[in-house]
Amino acid sequence: MGRNNRSRKRRDEMNKIKKARYEAKELIRLKKTLGLLDADGNEIMKDISDVVEIKTSKELKREAKSKEEQELIYEHQESLEKGEKVKVTNENTGVEHIFNSKTLKDQYGNYPAWFKKKKTAKRLRKKQHSQKKNFKQAWTTVNVPL
Repeated sequence: MGRNNRSRKRRDEMNKIKKARYEAKELIRLKKTLGLLDADGNEIMKDISDVVEIKTSKELKREAKSKEEQELIYEHQESLEKGEKVKVTNENTGVEHIFNSKTLKDQYGNYPAWFKKKKTAKRLRKKQHSQKKNFKQAWTTVNVPL
């Protein structure tokens, strides 16, 4: 036997009315929490752009990409600089280690205790990627026959 759709339709209509009423109440509550309404219910600020800066997904991706590129450029510039030697004495053993600020290795070829292997591998991969990206062969950029 078929079901009666009449009661379902009525229920849907009533739910739409309820939803509209609750949406209005929720909007007022949200504005109060953001500070757009005072205690009396008067609007303090008309534009939401004064409170929030709205960005599209493309803009967010562009910003993330530019930030990553800046980090890679910084890493590349850092790799071109010579490292300074820093002397550090171990408190427990009293042995003096001379660390290179560029490679972070001491005179024995060891990394410091706080150094994490996964982080180094990630940084090395990024550095290699930036070097490949900035690399241009001379025969391709100069003396190209037409």
